[in-house]
Amino acid sequence: MSPAAGPNTISNSPKVAVVLVNYKDYAERHFLPCYESLRAQSYPKQLFQVFIVDNGSTEGSRSYLAKIAPEARILSHPENLGWAGGNNIAVRAAIKEGFDYFVTLNMDTVLDRDWLRHLVDEAQQKQELHILQSKILLHGTKKINSLGNRIQFLGYGYCNGYGVEDSTTFQYPKIDFASGASMLVKREVFEKVGLFCEEYFLYGDDLEFCWRARLAGYRVGLAEKSICHHKYDFQSILNAIYYVERNRLLTLFALEKWKTLLLMLPGLLLFEVGAVIYFSLRGKAKVMVRVIRYFLRPKTWRFILDRRRGISLFRTQRDADFVRSFSGRIIFAEIRSVPFHLIVNPLIWLYWNAIRFFIVW
Repeated sequence: MSPAAGPNTISNSPKVAVVLVNYKDYAERHFLPCYESLRAQSYPKQLFQVFIVDNGSTEGSRSYLAKIAPEARILSHPENLGWAGGNNIAVRAAIKEGFDYFVTLNMDTVLDRDWLRHLVDEAQQKQELHILQSKILLHGTKKINSLGNRIQFLGYGYCNGYGVEDSTTFQYPKIDFASGASMLVKREVFEKVGLFCEEYFLYGDDLEFCWRARLAGYRVGLAEKSICHHKYDFQSILNAIYYVERNRLLTLFALEKWKTLLLMLPGLLLFEVGAVIYFSLRGKAKVMVRVIRYFLRPKTWRFILDRRRGISLFRTQRDADFVRSFSGRIIFAEIRSVPFHLIVNPLIWLYWNAIRFFIVW
């Protein structure tokens, strides 16, 4: 219990479910320092429960998790359901048990002692916010990993402030979506818009969820005093480029108005041709063929149309309310291609600024 927390404080505080997802030896590589920092949290211990979903569970992974985290609720599943499916197992269980807030947390993180307390305090004090992200620093440094994230109009997500030295004078930028590495979601959001989309498997699921929540009128913010240190690895994203490319297109096709997609179509098609050439020259031709084949399947379009129908039941916001303020540039600090930065990005930016103000629906 926090030294300042008395009985009345505890009785009025929300119950929090902290959810982590494991697959194979991921926990053995990352979990111990993460869990030690969870144990040291100043938020009252009786008010938060750690849920660990063991995807593709084996006897060895179950034994390891039980040994390291005997107080945690371990939910084993024989198959790997990915980030979205794994989190959903725990969220469903925690909803049934009456938890108020749900925090998705990567295992490759280490948390400041007041991480959860500040995250919950911000959620409590700012009732107008429904999804909040911690300030995420690059592990072992004082540099920013993410101050919330932006959405680029072609469906990419990127981190605000990446690589910038953390400072109390830093101007906090606009946030389009929260990073699932340390993200608090209020119960009402899941009850209104549903859980994470399991078709995504991994990458882009947090972006899609926040965008979907915003369509229902919910708002996303940053809890800057809640500090999470992330062992961020951009290479893992490159290794999963199929999901990155497939899922950004799924998000556009499922969440944007048809009129917005039609307006974007010339630039989107041209960019997709360029993306296929770019990734093919880097040995990813089979990956891009796989993406194309996915969108040629009737099953895929049945899924997209079902998603659109479901979202229309709770949608209250126009595309003009936030889509046209999406970023025009693709900003990844790790991409150092001179032609991309000097030619492709400026052209993309010019195209978006030429069409975005026509989005009035």
